[in-house]
Amino acid sequence: MGITRTDWSEHYSQGRGFRRPGDGEKRLIVEHAPAPEGGRALDVGCGTGEMSAYLVSLGYEVDAVDAVDAALVRARTDHPDTAVRWLRLDIERDDPAPLDDTLYDLVVFRLSVAFVHDRTRVLHALGRRLREGGTVLIITPLAANTSTEKRRIALDEEEITALTCGWSSVQRFAAGDLAALVLRGPCAGTVATERSVPATGYAVAGALTVVTDAQGRVLLGWSKRGMWEIPGGKIEGAESLDGAGARELAEETGLITTGAGVVAILTDAAQGVPRVTAVVRTAGVTGTLVTAEPEKFTRWEWHDLHGLGRLGPVFTPSAQALNWVWPGVIPGLPPVNAYPVAAELAPVPGEPVEAVRRRHAMTDAVIAGGWTSSTAVQEAMRTVPRHAFAPETDLKTA
Repeated sequence: MGITRTDWSEHYSQGRGFRRPGDGEKRLIVEHAPAPEGGRALDVGCGTGEMSAYLVSLGYEVDAVDAVDAALVRARTDHPDTAVRWLRLDIERDDPAPLDDTLYDLVVFRLSVAFVHDRTRVLHALGRRLREGGTVLIITPLAANTSTEKRRIALDEEEITALTCGWSSVQRFAAGDLAALVLRGPCAGTVATERSVPATGYAVAGALTVVTDAQGRVLLGWSKRGMWEIPGGKIEGAESLDGAGARELAEETGLITTGAGVVAILTDAAQGVPRVTAVVRTAGVTGTLVTAEPEKFTRWEWHDLHGLGRLGPVFTPSAQALNWVWPGVIPGLPPVNAYPVAAELAPVPGEPVEAVRRRHAMTDAVIAGGWTSSTAVQEAMRTVPRHAFAPETDLKTA
């Protein structure tokens, strides 16, 4: 299990913190992310506020967020005269409403990104909050420099590769024994890519499973081949297509489907070999998400639908499966022949809290403007998940 919010509360309440920013870290910010006039910065996982206070000294207006109240109490106490907006916010799980729609010139993760599970999703979401020319700066311990018992605070090289995938510009620097990653956007678009196909005169048949969580996010894994993939693999023997998808899901992620059905059959070719892919849709899953086959995958993460078009390299059949379920979510894919299958699956629930908030705000604005007087229309506007019909765009626009 990971570190809980209670663990962090005890950590800060007992007077503990993290080491203060060193001179090397400070020089990196001055050289690669100097504060422009009116510059705004976001310090994620601010802890007791040392980095936030330094950013203020450089001329930034600073929002500092942490998931733990005890950390913010310490930060306010230690920096009483520093003009920082301290916010209690779990950047991975909470509705980002406290940030409003603020745009930033700099977003900093100092010694905190290793504790975020869905790192790619979170970083890309924050990337959409950058002003033109803005920077995301990640300062992290390296697994190679960290003892085994403290491994969870650090990233290894494969995790760094996954973390930086999809950004237009990636620079890496050393800050003592820490690694500093300078990411600039906007994030690069998705590229459908392939992996090796065995030499055979026969077709390759497989099943890929599209899984969503309670917030409507879809599950993808960063593979050892250097691309994002949804759970799946080859069909074994005479097993059913949905059975193959359920089996691969359990073997790769530890999750057990509570119901699955084939929604489409896709056919194309890879390296001259015909390929048949069954797209399996789950009605729900149980169990704990784990990286059950570390020799194949570095990690599994949940991704927002409107971020799928900017992930970087995605295994072509995975991209085509996702685009079948949510048309338009990944543009520019190679052609594929698709044959829909009538699967009797219950609607899959779940949507982000932010989507609900924005939908109600939109409805309130429409009503206040006098553009609808029908109670039925107003109720439809409050309940229909508009973003589900425009997965290629961000929540605010949808």
